[in-house]
Amino acid sequence: MTKQFDVPILLTVYRRVDTTEKTLNAIRQVRPKQLFVIADGARNAEEKIKCDAARAVVDQVDWECEVKKNFSEMNMNCGPRIASGLEWAFGQVDRAIILEDDCLPEESFFYYCRELLEKYKDNPKIMQIAGLNTQQGNKKFQCADSYYFSQVAQTWGWATWRRAFDSYEFFLDSWPEMKRNKKLDKILANYAVREYWSNLFDNIHDNKKGRDGTWDVQWFYNVLIHDGVSIAPKRNLITNIGFGEGAGSTVNVLDQNANMPRYPMEFPLQHPREIKFNNPQADNYTFWYIYDINKGARKKVKSFLRHSLPGPYRWLKKIFKKNTL
Repeated sequence: MTKQFDVPILLTVYRRVDTTEKTLNAIRQVRPKQLFVIADGARNAEEKIKCDAARAVVDQVDWECEVKKNFSEMNMNCGPRIASGLEWAFGQVDRAIILEDDCLPEESFFYYCRELLEKYKDNPKIMQIAGLNTQQGNKKFQCADSYYFSQVAQTWGWATWRRAFDSYEFFLDSWPEMKRNKKLDKILANYAVREYWSNLFDNIHDNKKGRDGTWDVQWFYNVLIHDGVSIAPKRNLITNIGFGEGAGSTVNVLDQNANMPRYPMEFPLQHPREIKFNNPQADNYTFWYIYDINKGARKKVKSFLRHSLPGPYRWLKKIFKKNTL
């Protein structure tokens, strides 16, 4: 697999030289014809040294490649920076593979994405292709094909089309109407899952600080409200090498999602016969154990009371001055 790769790759960088070098080396394996690079600006003079060093890594591209850079001189924060960078890239290409500087792909990830980007390019139902499989701890996980169709839009190494990104809402302007119409009730079967995402969407819509640190929750929203489908691989193709010092949000090196093993995808790909959410057990595992929705007895009791007994729940909250419920 040494022929130059014809799908544009988008790389986001910030201030970490080590992870950026490793991810660029993975990209080098396929030698893409086009590489889009997005970088946020430094928050202070000390950080600028690190940011400049991370940006300089991109100058190590040593194959024939059109490198397009979108570097901000001011610090925009993670959410606005990546969202605006995606908009910039999809203003120029109709599809792309997206990698953050700490998302290290297995080489077959690129070819898996390329094949599925082409296969589903004209199917509006399919909105993204993920490289992450978070089922390592799920002993009941089964997948007969090379991938399955999921409600969960994972974005540690993923791919999508301009047609899907065109409906992306960074500010979630449509959320109040969706909430009034109880759109989530029609999409997500479990009340605790609905409550979790509804609270996140509220925070992002109502609160600038909520938007500063995230762009991917808005992407999940985009897929969800359009009844979109995400493709998830049978085996994990991405490992996040960014946990620990210097990370933005992934600071806990003991996190179960840190440094997950990668496995090569087998070709030819085996495709599911029909497009439907064909592995709800896997999605439920992701919601419960990866997002920590209703994980633990205390969360389960609180969620049950809020949903099934709202009156007594409000009464009990008043009793506990510290709102421990």
